[in-house]
Amino acid sequence: MRKYNLIYIVLLIVVFGCNSKPETKEAESVLQESDIAAMQMAKLDSLTRLIDASPGDAALLHARSKAFLDVNQINFALADVGRALLIDSTKAPYYLTISDVYFRMNEPVKCKNALLKANQLQPEYREPLYRLAQFELYLGNHQKSIEYANEMLRLDARDDRPFLVKGLCYKELGDTAKAIFNYLEAVTENPDNYDAYVELGILHYGKKDALAEGYLKSALDIRPDGLDAMYALGMYYQNNDKLNEALETYTKILGLDSLNQNAYFNMGFIQYQYLQLYNEALVNFEQAVKVNPKYFQAIYMRGLCYEAKGDVNRAKREYSYALELNPNYDKAAKGLQRLVGKMPH
Repeated sequence: MRKYNLIYIVLLIVVFGCNSKPETKEAESVLQESDIAAMQMAKLDSLTRLIDASPGDAALLHARSKAFLDVNQINFALADVGRALLIDSTKAPYYLTISDVYFRMNEPVKCKNALLKANQLQPEYREPLYRLAQFELYLGNHQKSIEYANEMLRLDARDDRPFLVKGLCYKELGDTAKAIFNYLEAVTENPDNYDAYVELGILHYGKKDALAEGYLKSALDIRPDGLDAMYALGMYYQNNDKLNEALETYTKILGLDSLNQNAYFNMGFIQYQYLQLYNEALVNFEQAVKVNPKYFQAIYMRGLCYEAKGDVNRAKREYSYALELNPNYDKAAKGLQRLVGKMPH
């Protein structure tokens, strides 16, 4: 099975600051997480007391099942929603919840069957259709996903979600024109659809269309800390000779995610390739390797920096190490061959 950036996945989360401020931000973040955990536990305790008083109340069991899902207690969630369905098997939302449980348990067949049952019980309820459209996209069944999305639009032509799903399907099918059309429909119906703006930006970037910048900036207007939009914008700047803007964007990314290996790599690449700032580039490639010790491309780039600085021995070690990590990496092999004539005799 394949995962998708907009379906069933969370992308990037982080915190950063400078000087004495990070400690304050970190303390605030921990406090907020602690507060959330305390609230979740209080909710579970409250629901448990109510269930003890009314053990046959399916709605209470269903509510506690969702609360258990919130704290990732999958087995308890399954037990509660299972009991709820034994008491009342006519409620579509209960099947949606058990589908969530099965998805987290990596039980795709059971997950899909629960969604189909929810749709059967309540055909005019759009949520099962939306989840089915997502699920078929997750499986790579694009035409089936599009059919479910169209069924949603039959029920409500102003819903932006099915347009987003259809856009993702057509993007994977290689039909860029239809993908763009559906993303545009999504933002027409919902001007705050961040994901559709990101996808529009990425597709226009792929077409080398200057509209990419505007779409990505629109996404960041909606979600200023959106790292996927920010990274795509940085790449757009980098490949359109707006190097200062690219470096500023990558620096901003690292302010939000200090472990973003690709931002470090791209900053190093700009400094090496375009600015000939080899020492600064080395610092960024070094940071990328600290984040990911097997980042053989960054190790190779360190070799290029050392070679440019005239340190042939260090360059050789870097190229050799990159090949050790990836024996099929031709660039590192060519780097070693290139150094043969430069090695001291």
